[in-house]
Amino acid sequence: MKLLRVDLTRGEGKFEELANPLAGGRYLTSQLIKNEVPPRCNPLGEENKLILAGGPLAGRGVSSAGRLSIGCKSPLTGGIKEANAGGTAGDALARTGLRAVVLEGRAPEWQVLVINNEDVKFLPATTYLGLGNYELARRLYADFGRDYALITIGQAGEQQLYAAGVAVTDVYGRPSRLAARGGVGAVMGSKRLKAILIPRKVGPVPEPARKEAFAATRLAFNKLVAGSDRIKTLTEYGTPETMGLTNALGALPTLNFRQGTFAGVEAIGGDAVYRLIEERGGEGKHSERCMDSCVIRCSTVIPGPDGKEIVAPLEYETLCLMGSNLGIADLDAIARWNYWCNDWGLDTIDIGAALAVMAEAGRAAFGDAASFTALLEEIPQNTLTGRLLGMGAGYCGRVLGVERVPTVKNQAISGYDPRGVKGTGITYITSPMGADHTAGLTVFAPVDHHQAAGQKELSRQMQVGRAAYDALGLCAFLMSATAAHPQKVVDILNAIYNTRLPAGYLNKLGLEVLQTELEFNRQAGMKGEDEGLPQFMRKEKLPPYNLTWDITEEELAGIFGA
Repeated sequence: MKLLRVDLTRGEGKFEELANPLAGGRYLTSQLIKNEVPPRCNPLGEENKLILAGGPLAGRGVSSAGRLSIGCKSPLTGGIKEANAGGTAGDALARTGLRAVVLEGRAPEWQVLVINNEDVKFLPATTYLGLGNYELARRLYADFGRDYALITIGQAGEQQLYAAGVAVTDVYGRPSRLAARGGVGAVMGSKRLKAILIPRKVGPVPEPARKEAFAATRLAFNKLVAGSDRIKTLTEYGTPETMGLTNALGALPTLNFRQGTFAGVEAIGGDAVYRLIEERGGEGKHSERCMDSCVIRCSTVIPGPDGKEIVAPLEYETLCLMGSNLGIADLDAIARWNYWCNDWGLDTIDIGAALAVMAEAGRAAFGDAASFTALLEEIPQNTLTGRLLGMGAGYCGRVLGVERVPTVKNQAISGYDPRGVKGTGITYITSPMGADHTAGLTVFAPVDHHQAAGQKELSRQMQVGRAAYDALGLCAFLMSATAAHPQKVVDILNAIYNTRLPAGYLNKLGLEVLQTELEFNRQAGMKGEDEGLPQFMRKEKLPPYNLTWDITEEELAGIFGA
């Protein structure tokens, strides 16, 4: 496999042999960022790099192994960032013979980058500027044909807003799979890169070293996934079914994290989403895949009253941060906002949290969907209010003088109040990524989430596991079925690459990723005061169970010691 270095300043591409065939995903993005990006650089300056990397299992029919990692120094957190997305790009890279693309410098004019096997084309993007991701995808498909995976930014990325993400097309051509967190879209915008096209059907990936063993291990892995009860629930209901669990735990962010349960939860939870799809029919779907080889198929398609698609998918985090967190129990409103965020290229978590901060400042009203709609509509217009909202919750709070801002490392806390799911709270504090549930979610573990005992160890275990799966390009949802069987993954790697990786390889891999990222953050100057939960969460009790945060930063020191 190869690595492609793209010098945007000079308009040159250079292919290099990848020294380590197992390197990919978050492992590769974080290693390259640590080794090649000055830790104190301006994240939106020419010294920062944007790295796209697939995993070493991509393009081989392993379920949910085609995720794409996007890494850089984050303009939002000031530290290292990896955000990943499903869709078609990870598998497309592998079929093109590439493991990663390293984007360096800054183009003198806006560009579209077209990558083929041994060829890189730099094309002017003038006619595509100002377009949202959906219209951009339609235009690109019209101009280049549909046999491409698209990696794009909307208006938010062009404006270099810190809540901007990078969109990836799914198997149906929707640019709705977002690597959303940390401002990776702003970095792509700072490079003056509007879109990247990668052919989907160039050819097969190199044959595995031991074909029969690979076929057997892949089949065993996919069967394990398909047979999991948790996976079956995800297939039927998607991630919206998580609303019931977090509400029952008293950990559902509600009214800017003032309480842990939401009176309107039944109107926007998993059952409500299921019923809406059933009743409206049309283009609605309960289950859909986002990448070629996925047996989970957890994506939903939400139809409007006329049966036409509003958005796909609608995920738990969006329902939470743009629903209960804002006091909104209207699925149509949340789905419409989700579509806008996908189109403009924005993180629904940070935007939902920022809307709540604006409500705290009196610029909208909790429970009033129209007031939030009016704010959101300013983003593509590039107004001062729209830019402020698009910078995320942390910056909104500072500019508007609001103290109640739910962030860690300036990144909005996701859909699990740390006072009610304490292991995930520890992840928010100790992860190199900031308040990112994808870095180590603990809510599905069979423990008492209200008690502090054992949560540090649980968070560490989940963060190490998630980092390893990110490094391999594996969807985190696989973990409910496969985390207890690490040898299944190791066996596949050994069969493909003719290696003798030991059973503890995944633990070693995940820990190495985390330690690399923590070292970059240390060199970037991130200190202890950047790590803790916001003050209001450390002082207030969370209704209805009067939950408190009772874990000190001192207790969490050295969580990733070897």
